[in-house]
Formats: sequence, C-alpha cells, structure tokens
Amino acid sequence: MSSRLPLFFAALLVSNTVLGQALAQTNLNRAPQNPNQRVAQGQQVASSVSASVPPDALNQAAAQRRGEFGPMSRTTVPLGQIQKAWDKAGKDSGVHTQVECGTCVYRVRLREFMLTVIQLPDGVKIKNADVADASLFDTKVRTDNTLVVKPLAAGVDSSLQVYGEEGQVYTFYLRAETVNSKRVPDLFFKIEQPRLAHSALIEVAAGGPPAPLMNMAYTPKSEDVQKDAGDYVKKANIDPSKLRGWGDYKLWGSDNSLKPEMVLRDDHFTYIFYGDKWKDIELPTAYVVVDGIDELVNTRVVGTTYIVENTGKLITLKSGQSYMCIQYKGT
Repeated sequence: MSSRLPLFFAALLVSNTVLGQALAQTNLNRAPQNPNQRVAQGQQVASSVSASVPPDALNQAAAQRRGEFGPMSRTTVPLGQIQKAWDKAGKDSGVHTQVECGTCVYRVRLREFMLTVIQLPDGVKIKNADVADASLFDTKVRTDNTLVVKPLAAGVDSSLQVYGEEGQVYTFYLRAETVNSKRVPDLFFKIEQPRLAHSALIEVAAGGPPAPLMNMAYTPKSEDVQKDAGDYVKKANIDPSKLRGWGDYKLWGSDNSLKPEMVLRDDHFTYIFYGDKWKDIELPTAYVVVDGIDELVNTRVVGTTYIVENTGKLITLKSGQSYMCIQYKGT
C-alpha cells in the first residue's frame, strides 16, 4: 500500500486531530447550559478545522469523494510530419554516389527525424570522427568504413571530419533541413574510389572543346570489369572517344543559375560541366519526360562533372523553383 494517503483521508485526519484538540479543551463532564451554547461550540470547532486545511485541499477532497478526479494531460505524437518531397521521389531517391575527390568538401543533405549513412571507399578504416557541434548532430561509427549521422535539430549546419587509419581525412559539410523541405535528403551517401578515364573528363571540364579527345583510344582493364561485375554503373567506364554533342544542345530555363558551360554525352550518360560555378552551385535533380510526365533519373558526381545516367533527348534540371531544360538536337 502506498505510504501516501489519498488527499481526502489526509484532510479527514487533520479534521479529526483539530476536533480532538478542541474537545480536549472543553470540560466534557459539564454539559452545555443550553442548545445555543452547543451550536456555538460546534461552530467554533468547524472554524478551527477550516483554518487548518487549505480551501483548495478541502474542495479537491470533496470532489474526489464524488468520483471527480479531473482531466489528465497526456503527451501525444505530433501528426502532419510526413515530407511531401517523397511522394514523387523515384526508387533511387535519397542515394548519392560521389567519386573520391581528395581535398574537396563532401556536401551531405540531412533531414530531421531521419538517419543518414556515410560510406567511405572500400579499404578505408575509420579511426575517428569529429563533428563540430555534437549538440546538433549525433555521429556513430558502425563498420570499418561506415558511419551514421543523425541531426538533432533542423535549419542548422556544421562540419564533420572523418580520419582513416592510414592518414586519410574526409571533410563533410552537413546541412539539416526540416520536414517540409522540398528536397529529398541523402539517406545513403557513398564515396567511391576513382576509376579509369575520370581524369580525362576533368580535363574536358577545365579546357575547351573536346575534339582532342575524339582520337583517344580507350580500353578498360579486364580486372576493373571483373571487380565490378554485376554493377552496371561501375562497368560503364567512360570512353573519351565516344563523347559527343559539343554544340548540339539547346538550353533554356527560368534563370542562368543552373545553366551549364558544356554538355556532352556518350552511349549511356549525359555529362554536365559547370566550370567555375561548381563550387557554389546547389546541384539539381534531373528528370526525363516519359509519356508526358517528368520521371526522376539517377545522377552522380565524378570530380567536378555532374553525370545524368540517361541520354534522353530532353532532360530537365530542377533545384527549388529554378529549372533548366537541356535538349539534344543531334542525331
């Protein structure tokens, strides 16, 4: 039984104590001279009881004797916290793959109430990780090359440094967005090791027309193909001799913020180069038109090249309210 008596029992106990004290001060052997004297004595005792017990306690005890215990405030899960950006997201949305870029900063989009996995290249073993503001971002190492990041607030950003056992340092910019963000967050952020011919693309992005590349022979190494067997994206190595489309693209859109400096294509992918804009631009989402409807397509980053894994005649790049249409006019 609880050591704390219900409130009305406590009030009753106080009342009886006061009443007993009052009666002890009265000569019980001598009856009151008349009824009026008895009533006055009772009123005096009642007044002493009321003065000893707070009115709120008496009122509450009386209400509880009638079975009235009042409402109870309960904490509930807030509703309306579903991100609408996922309604039209493709099956590969939330997955971002980027080629290891040395001293660059990897930008990761996070979202409150969601967990993001960051995976470093194969063979890297994480020694330690430092997040600049641990009160806003929680990080935990899960495997040799994998860690998870969870934002503890929204509308905030910070930096993350991850150290490999062999001296590697990976720098991340973390941004936590709200539930009503119009952009799908990175639930899986994967960094891959560079593959053959990536340097050729970077050279194209930094230089002029790709004509000198057209005569370059390219033969992927057999061990690379065997190592990446079963992964189409990894096996589809870039062949500079197949890059084309210089001057064959028509560009138009809402503004020039998403306008690339160069667009090329091969038999599999479309390559978009932003030049000096690269370090400042918020990379867009890519769509192709299928049966009159915009359908999300996969994208990835190689160095400073934005690759759309599609060669549709019309590709639309969208970032917030801005858009840029890229139409291939060649054959």
